[in-house]
Amino acid sequence: MPRLFQESRSAHILGVVADSGLLTRLAHAADIDFLLVLSAGVYRQHGVIANAAYLPFFNSNDLTEKLFTDQILPRCGDLPILAGIVGHDPTCPIADRLQRWQNLGVAGVVNYPSVTYLDGTLRQIFEDQGATVASELDTLRMARAQNLLAVGYVGPDLAAAEAFARADLDALILTVGLTRDLPDVRLRQDRLQQAITQLHQLHAAVRKHNRTVPCLVFGGPITRAEELEQVFRQVPFDGFVGGSVFGRLPIESSVTATLRRFKAVSFHRDDEQAGFGPLIGATPVMTELFRLIERAAGFDVNVCIEGESGTGKELVATQIHRLSRRADGPLVTLNCGAIPDTLLEAELFGHEKGAFTGADRRRLGKFELANHGTLFLDEIGDLSPRGQVALLRALQQREIVRVGADAAIPIDNRILAASNIPLRRLVEQGKFRADLHYRLNTITLVVPPLRDRLDDIPLLVKPTLARIQAQMQRPHLDLNPAFHDKLRRHAWPGNVRELQHVLFQAALLEDGPFLEARQFEPQAPRLAAGAEGIDRRDRARQAIAQAHGNKSEAAKALGVARKTLYAWLRGE
Repeated sequence: MPRLFQESRSAHILGVVADSGLLTRLAHAADIDFLLVLSAGVYRQHGVIANAAYLPFFNSNDLTEKLFTDQILPRCGDLPILAGIVGHDPTCPIADRLQRWQNLGVAGVVNYPSVTYLDGTLRQIFEDQGATVASELDTLRMARAQNLLAVGYVGPDLAAAEAFARADLDALILTVGLTRDLPDVRLRQDRLQQAITQLHQLHAAVRKHNRTVPCLVFGGPITRAEELEQVFRQVPFDGFVGGSVFGRLPIESSVTATLRRFKAVSFHRDDEQAGFGPLIGATPVMTELFRLIERAAGFDVNVCIEGESGTGKELVATQIHRLSRRADGPLVTLNCGAIPDTLLEAELFGHEKGAFTGADRRRLGKFELANHGTLFLDEIGDLSPRGQVALLRALQQREIVRVGADAAIPIDNRILAASNIPLRRLVEQGKFRADLHYRLNTITLVVPPLRDRLDDIPLLVKPTLARIQAQMQRPHLDLNPAFHDKLRRHAWPGNVRELQHVLFQAALLEDGPFLEARQFEPQAPRLAAGAEGIDRRDRARQAIAQAHGNKSEAAKALGVARKTLYAWLRGE
């Protein structure tokens, strides 16, 4: 049997729904993992929505076979092909059809078109004709018996997801709908958050019955590599299958570049890296942070996450959510510094149609989208006084009112707030409300800057280098010792984000298998007079608070001697 889903991988699996020879050739050039050939591809070639594959225009299996014999097989090279198959075939017995496809070089089959994608009257019509979940599973079992890969295609149907999970298939492809690239950035992000919630439910339904079957996400509002990375941070999928998101790109270079970016999405399993979920590190300060995250996650309390820009505060929030009792609910993010003050209440609480100029429809706010889940408020320190009052009122009353509405809506959210400036300092300066600060920081987690955990740099370099290798097609890339030495001598004002930038820049400017970073010169810290002492004093106080007053434990968590801890407290 082909080993596509059995081999251990350091990165996620990437499949492409190939509907043309051109896309097949470009996918092969981008080093993706497999091709999926569906009858829907024939309709897309003619400018018809993929759902036409469900209507009785032609024999679906004949269409799929003609597509992969005429266009895909001649150009796929050594890429495995999975083909969509329908079990009710009036022209050819399924066993014969499977044998012919295997002889042609098809590696496996997928149940497509699938009734799991349908609901209501249309689904009832299909089931009355014998097209049921059970019949689709029978077809896949027949394929396995003939030594073909059997991959389940599951629509947004939790019961079907559980049935497919119990069927012992080679992999599952979970979908939440058609691929749509929405021009409205806020609407696109809302749809993505809703899709992530659905995907989480589907994935949980599968894992309830099968802990090991590879699960790939398909379709929905994932049209950019950054959106796929957001999905992977919140739901532990094993890969992604893309269709029109790749096929509709008009230029060859755009298709190849986009595929490589999707292939290079950061993807780390907990057991494949030194760290904690999406967080990477093994130094004492990071180990202590991991301990506090795990402890805080188990209690349904608000958490304040503080740290310099680029340290990974959003990753901390993601890991808290993943480990919390609300993990099955949504994780919704709002950057408080990116929203104009006039639109902040509409973003937080939503609005009714006609509430203000441009409000042409009802829109749910972030509190409603995150109901029964987690709301992550990034850059909370940038919230205006008006915004602080509105947020405090919602937290106190545990209800919100949409802009333009009268009825109050009860809410159930856990709040995670992040700031690159300690909120206590902003309170002392009169820039942040003390009562709101108390509501947000039941516990405060401080993410250490990179300069305080230089021993983690080799661990952080590894996944970034793997990403560069995939995106730039340089599989044997590495750093020479001089580059590593430079990385340890730099002050890293931009933290992990700056480290990633330095590595990408070196790979872009240099040839050869070993990067030297000739353009990169380490810089010593440049802080205003007394700033370093203030920063260290804040960190020392925070560490002591987290250690419940035990200064020895606080010093150990900071990775410094007890004598140094006292010096920091004095501002030295």
